[in-house]
Amino acid sequence: MADTTDAAPERLETGVAQLDRVLGGGLLRGSLAMVIGAPGSGKTVMAQQMAFHCAGQGKATLFLTGYSESHEKLLSHGRGLSFFEPDVIGGKVQFVSVLDMLREGADETEDAIVATARSQEAALVIIDGFAGMRRLLPDGQAVAQFLYSLGAKLSLLGLTILITVEGDPAESARYPEITVCDTIVALRRELIDSRERQLLQVMKARGSSPLRGLHPYTITRDGVSVFPRYESTVGTTEPIWTSGRAAFAIEGIDALLGGGLNNATVTLAVGSPGVGKTLLGLHFALEGVRVGEPVLFCGFMESAAQLREQARAFGLDVEAAEAAGQLRLLVLPGYDTEADEIAGFIVEDVERRGVRRLVIDSAAELDRAIGDVSRKAGFLSAFVSYLRERHVTTYFTLDIPTIVGPALELLDTPLSIIGENLILMRKVEYRSTLHRVLSVLKMRFSDHDQAIYEYGITADEGIHVMGSAPLGEGLLTGIVRPLVDISHQSPSA
Repeated sequence: MADTTDAAPERLETGVAQLDRVLGGGLLRGSLAMVIGAPGSGKTVMAQQMAFHCAGQGKATLFLTGYSESHEKLLSHGRGLSFFEPDVIGGKVQFVSVLDMLREGADETEDAIVATARSQEAALVIIDGFAGMRRLLPDGQAVAQFLYSLGAKLSLLGLTILITVEGDPAESARYPEITVCDTIVALRRELIDSRERQLLQVMKARGSSPLRGLHPYTITRDGVSVFPRYESTVGTTEPIWTSGRAAFAIEGIDALLGGGLNNATVTLAVGSPGVGKTLLGLHFALEGVRVGEPVLFCGFMESAAQLREQARAFGLDVEAAEAAGQLRLLVLPGYDTEADEIAGFIVEDVERRGVRRLVIDSAAELDRAIGDVSRKAGFLSAFVSYLRERHVTTYFTLDIPTIVGPALELLDTPLSIIGENLILMRKVEYRSTLHRVLSVLKMRFSDHDQAIYEYGITADEGIHVMGSAPLGEGLLTGIVRPLVDISHQSPSA
């Protein structure tokens, strides 16, 4: 007989995107779990999602309802969700009102639930809206005793039980049922300025190693989707240095960089609007495609159609690269997207397609999505560490607020420190004419040209380096002062 003492405990998949990962592998079979949160936080949607996921795996769920919603409303609301399968209702998903049972007494209710679950051969028992059922039990001790006894009986049958509780997770002392639960998932809301964030926290998980911290989640037609707090997902593997360069295929720029960007490094292209940072990123992306590297271009402000048209206007064929499966344009709404959500989409594509070049346009949108100032350094450090470990060469665009003027202020973000390479692109005024100039301010692992060069943007060539920038002082400030020739001045001058 095989030794099973070291075998991993059996778990029940929740079917909620990324929730199993946050829980440390799903719910332990035979455990008692609680989801607690305010009204409208998604408790019932999550419970239904689990029930229909079990049905899809051929497992039955007994779904017990209380005061929160009638069966008619529950089913009516559920029909708007993509996972809702009316054909399994009454079969693999059985809805039953627990209120009538409780009026008969706690012991009789336990017996009825156990008997029904056994006859249905259920794998999961859900009690939705348990807070409203407390009033039918004498006191807090009776509430805890009821759940403890019910959980013990169902556990002997190998069943997992989930209860949803309407309440504030911060006031856990008010809910005696918490003491007997093996797993507690809290759903919270917080306001940052006028933006509402929905956050999930695993407060307790016996026998599991959950991901710590607050994890953003969304509720859509597809149900609840969780986006694990990125810092909690990244390991501590030391990235292996890889030689080689990632070029732009723009002769003058590659020469400035000593042949291109070092592989698996992070680059910031910093400049005011209209200097060509996005276009330079498209050059970088399509050169990656040309040399056979899978590329991801992640943008926030321009649609995929606009990016294709911009590339076409400068002789760059984005659509052919997309059709070949070598380039993906991922456009996300920058106005209300979580940083963990952005990172999740990027990581998924890196893992699935083996992405080797990544363009993020722009870093300001990622920075804004992080929200919490105290978190930015940790998030960005974890994010770029992951990209280096996966040998991804990353190009960020970063706006500076001044288009033309003496002030040169880079956005004060940890990314400007974490990035190994820094390219400055500016418009400068010289003799009543605007010129575009660029310079490589930093390359951590390579020598580079220290000079300032003028570049142009034309339809037939895209970005091209024209030569040395106009002679003058203050080129990088945006306003150039002609050099003064002092060789012919008198000593008294």
